[in-house]
Amino acid sequence: MKLLLISPKSALHAVEDWTRVASIISMTIIVFVQILARILFEWSSPALEESARFIMIWSIFIGAVVTTREDSHIKMGGIFKTRKAILWFELISKIVCLVFMCIFVTWAYDFMIYSFQKRMSSIVLGVPLIVVHCCFFITGSLMAIHFLAHLVNHIGRISAFYKGDF
Repeated sequence: MKLLLISPKSALHAVEDWTRVASIISMTIIVFVQILARILFEWSSPALEESARFIMIWSIFIGAVVTTREDSHIKMGGIFKTRKAILWFELISKIVCLVFMCIFVTWAYDFMIYSFQKRMSSIVLGVPLIVVHCCFFITGSLMAIHFLAHLVNHIGRISAFYKGDF
């Protein structure tokens, strides 16, 4: 009997991908039901609108996590022409992004705790807003992890460049 081993990295990627797909599908279904209700019954549900909005927030930030993981954010190009200059510019940009994400995660943690302590809840659904506010902390932490991994990989590329293995 073969034991199926899943690395933490691939498990994390699978969770990110499935969460992204599930959020987009559920948001689409909710919005579709809302549209049908408006057209067929001339009825609108604030609860459906609010739930779709909360899912959309999660979906956007999970998309940002996946974009960070794939290192496919918008990048500046054409400023530097030599391979050495491009490598160093990319290193600096990855460091700046990682520092920003660390600041963002710190802010998100404080915001999440504040939301929890104040027992904030949504107006229509009455859902504790920590459900939405923890999105910033969780996805920010995941983005910081991915930026750190890209930074380590990029340092390896710079090292290989100077060794002549590039």
